[in-house]
Formats: sequence, structure tokens, C-alpha cells
Amino acid sequence: MINVSINKHLDIILPNTNKALGIVLKEASSKEIETILKDKDLKSVIGSLFKESAQSSDADKTLLNLAKNNPTLKDLGNITSTIKELLNALKSEKNSLPIEHMLKKNFADIKELSEPILKQKFQNSGIFLESKLKNVQNSQLELKNLLISLEKNIAKSDMPGSKTLAQNIREMLGIQLLKEATNSALFQNPKDEKAALSGLAKGVESIVLKLSEQLRSVDIISTKGFEKQLARLEHLTSSKMLGVENFKPALLLDALQNLSAQMQQSTKFEVKGLFDALAKIVESLKVIGQENPAPKASLEALLEKKIPQEVRTVVDALKSAVEKVDPIFSKETAAISSKLATFSNPQKLEAHESVKEILSQDLKSVLLNAKEEIVKSSYANQAEVLKHVDKLLLQIDYFQLLSHLSNSSSLYLPFSWDSLEEGSINIKKNKNSIFYCDINLKLKEYGELTLKLALYEENQINIHIYSQNIEFKEMLKEGIASLRSALIESQITPREIRIFDVLKKDSPYEKVENQIDMGFEVKV
Repeated sequence: MINVSINKHLDIILPNTNKALGIVLKEASSKEIETILKDKDLKSVIGSLFKESAQSSDADKTLLNLAKNNPTLKDLGNITSTIKELLNALKSEKNSLPIEHMLKKNFADIKELSEPILKQKFQNSGIFLESKLKNVQNSQLELKNLLISLEKNIAKSDMPGSKTLAQNIREMLGIQLLKEATNSALFQNPKDEKAALSGLAKGVESIVLKLSEQLRSVDIISTKGFEKQLARLEHLTSSKMLGVENFKPALLLDALQNLSAQMQQSTKFEVKGLFDALAKIVESLKVIGQENPAPKASLEALLEKKIPQEVRTVVDALKSAVEKVDPIFSKETAAISSKLATFSNPQKLEAHESVKEILSQDLKSVLLNAKEEIVKSSYANQAEVLKHVDKLLLQIDYFQLLSHLSNSSSLYLPFSWDSLEEGSINIKKNKNSIFYCDINLKLKEYGELTLKLALYEENQINIHIYSQNIEFKEMLKEGIASLRSALIESQITPREIRIFDVLKKDSPYEKVENQIDMGFEVKV
């Protein structure tokens, strides 16, 4: 097994631990090395892995250029191919290694992906291993903090049984194991605390059960579904959505009807009073749709009758009613309850469990462990398997190095897609909380495809698509309307979707880069 130092000052990228950096420095010229190390030691140049707001130094920029242009690293190929080669090499062995199951599990087909699964695959891609270990928390300390937050919420509740529940939480916080919980336990040898952990887990289970009983009496307006419908309606009637290009009368009517159906289930007096107002808006919208079938005419009639303002008045009143809900039914309490439920298992409460979980699920960790096992094995195909494992580790190291030096998150695509030769994603956030995302793909049939996205004001998005393939660009044009509708349905406002030829140095995109970093024209 690999031994990982869980040190808060862990040096994440150094030449002796990051193979990609080692290769770059080995092949750099003396002048380039002098630029990199000028007035500072190597540790201070490398720093932490994902430092969000730091400005790139000249040394970082020099290293980044060296990394991107290094012939060894440029010829590495893509991770997708390496994983396939490794799986093929493993198949030839009679006894399978755990790594084979892990690779198959982490390398799902794109058709099988959902948003939570994709997020998990990125997190466990190996790129963030050291970063996760730096920030790992003792499970007992995490439980302690959750209970403290829950007790504060419950203390404000007027619901029957809340005072008893708050007292139960205080009693749990008085248990010696939680009183002494700190992250220092991560650096100590595991203790035999099975009996104490079992009792603690039962206490957690009891609190979660009592919370669940309270939540059974929750009114519809306190649920996530109601909150989601409010947000959807607010989005569809925002000023940025009331333009001919983005206005979707069918979606607006559907959102109003769904919210109306939920309001009928509420027992709150103030909600029942708003139901009639919403019903009138629904009827008005139906009449407008019948009299004005064209979207533009429908929008004009909608604005003339000031329906968006009426909808926002109802939404604001409903949001006010939600804010007055008892704290035990709040989003914060629901989120805490969900996290608490995982600690009803004694094993989850072991001080080192969070570290074990990270190491068992992260691809880089699994590869390092597998390498040790393979070296000790008598596999006939040992050399071939080790070659692919080393190559895969080097590729992951390379993405980690790019991430640090470009002050961003540089990732490979952790899934299989028959139409794709290779692909990568680079995500960055600036000081104004604008997110930029570059998606670089090489398609088997249509060649290179680049997507540049900027997300700002929480849900406003600009998309620039670059391709040189004429046939593919025509297909993209046909699909833009569907893309726009899908974004709107997901409560994202598409401000600009444009298609260009392959990005060039003198492109309009680059000319406006200084304005919003990634070069998008933001229409206000």
C-alpha cells in the first residue's frame, strides 16, 4: 500500500514527486532555468496546486510554456487511449487486479453519464488527489461541526419536540470523543475506539430519525421542489429572458401550472391567498397564446398586459412566506440532516476513514497502489502493464502541472465516447467570479472542435464554438435552437452562441481578451 503524508503543508508539485515537472526541468536550457529560479527557491515557485486568485509569475509562465512545448510531454498521447491499452494488457493475465475493476468503473460510456456521476469522476480523476488530502478532515470533527450547526438551527424552532432534540444534540456534543475531536488524529496511529464509535453512531441515528419525524409534517413551500419551481419561474420572467430570442411561452405556462399545483397542497393561509392571483395569470397567458400564436406577438401582448410584473409580485410574496418557515424546515437543516445520515455507520466515524475513502476511490492513488502490487507480482505481462501504468501516472502529473502553472483546473475527459479521439477541459475563475471554460476536442470524423464558455452573473452564459469542418458547422447551426432551449430549461440564460472557424491568434476572441479574460462579447 502507498503511504501518503497527510500534512497540511504537503508539497504538491515538486520535481521528485511530479514526473512531468521533472521532465520539463531536465530538458530546459540553462537560461530558462535561470528565469524560473530567479530570486526564489523552487518550492516558492510551485506553491499550492489550485491557488484561486494568485497572479501568475514570470517563472510560472516560463514553466507553463516549457511544459506545453516539451516534446516528451507533447507526445504522451491521451489518457483515454492509455486506459484502453492498460485494460487490454490486464486482460491477458489470468488473475485480475483490483485496478482493472477500478478502471472500468471510472471509464464509463458517455451515454451512461449523469451530472452527479460526471462530477464524481472529475473529483476522482487523480488530478485533485493531493489537494483533497491537504484539506481532509477527521470524520469525528466533521460530525462535531455538523451537530453544532444543527443545534443552533433547532434552538430557534417553535415546533413541538425541538427543545428535546436540541438537548439530545448538546448531550452528544458532551461525549468525550467529540469534545476532543481535532484533525491531529489524522497524524496519529489509529486507536481502538469501536465501542465508543458504535455508541456515537447510534446517537446520530436517533437524531436523524427524530429529525425525519419532524420533517414529515413539513409544508410544501419548505420543500426543494417548491423552491426549484420558484427559481424556474423567476428565471423565465427575468428581464434577460424577455427577448424574442429566448422567450419560451410554453415553458412559462408549464412553470406557472406546476407552481399552481404545488400551491394547492399548502396549508399556509398566505399561500392560499396567492393561489387565485396565480390562477388568473395562468388564464391570461392561455388567452394570449391562443390570440397570438407567434412568439414575438405573444411576447408583446405579455409585456403590454404587464404579466411578468404580476408573476414577480406573486413570486416575491411566496419567497417571503418561505423565509418565515420554522428553522427546522429550512434548507440548512435539511442539508445537515442528509450529511448526518452518513455517520450512522460506525466505520464512517473512524478518524482515518475519510483518508481511506479518498485513497480507495481516486485514480492516481489506485494506480500507485497497483504499481506496487505489480512490481511484487510474477505476472508474465508485468513489463507491459507497468509501462502503461507509468504512462498514465505521468499523464495525470502533466495535467496537475498545467493546472498549477495556468492557475486553473486542467482536466482530461474521464469517460469513453466512440466519436472522440481525445479531449481536455480547462476551467478558471477570475477575481470578479466569472467562470471560463475551454473544451478542446478532437473528433474522429469532424476534426478539432473548441468550445469557449463564460459564465457570469450566476446564470448568464456566452458560448463560442470553433470548427473548420463545414459539414459539422452546418449541423451545429441546426442544433443551436435546441441547445438554447435546453439551457433555458436548466435556468441558464444564453446571452450569445456563435460559431467561428478554428481559433487563430488574430481572432476577435483574442482581441477582446483583456476585457473579460476569455474574450467573450458581453451584451448588457
